[in-house]
Amino acid sequence: MNIETLIHKDPSIVNPRKGDLLIAEPLLDEPYFKRSVVLLLDEDENKGHLGLTLNKITPVTLQDLFPDWYAGRNIPVYSGGPVEADRLFMLHSLRDKFEGSLEVAPGIFVGARLDDVIDYINHNEYTEGDIRFFLGYSGWTKDQLTTEILKNTWALNPNVTPHDMLIGNENSYWRREVEKLGEKYRSWLIVPSNPNYN
Repeated sequence: MNIETLIHKDPSIVNPRKGDLLIAEPLLDEPYFKRSVVLLLDEDENKGHLGLTLNKITPVTLQDLFPDWYAGRNIPVYSGGPVEADRLFMLHSLRDKFEGSLEVAPGIFVGARLDDVIDYINHNEYTEGDIRFFLGYSGWTKDQLTTEILKNTWALNPNVTPHDMLIGNENSYWRREVEKLGEKYRSWLIVPSNPNYN
């Protein structure tokens, strides 16, 4: 199956921006991005793009990163991408809980002071959907992401629904986001995750 022939994109309207979601095409077999969903955080100073892969859970918990922090023992850490994989990021939907957070999509914020996050988690039950932690980020150089979108490596969704952005993981998360893309992308849902099963 040639995914590129299924969906045509007009180059003049491909304009990935902060807050948009990227949904990987079903046959993308790159280890970090297979069946991934990425939230774009920003453009860098060279007009490349930065994002966090939302649905790739790791076996790591916050307590693995901070051994003395018992409250972090059941809080999972996700793989945000292959760049600077030792750097910790956080997305949250707790609008006014943390100073210094920046809104990257409606109702979704990035960043906070670590001490404030530790204090919040120590005094509140961790709830999926409130906070998600990531190691590393995803990055593209100038024009690289636009080129990949035009080649149908990614579907671009600028109309995100933030209420479930920090809920779910892996293939079921990817399928949910593909369904939101509408009828043009329905064929993606019948492609097996392992093409050898076809």
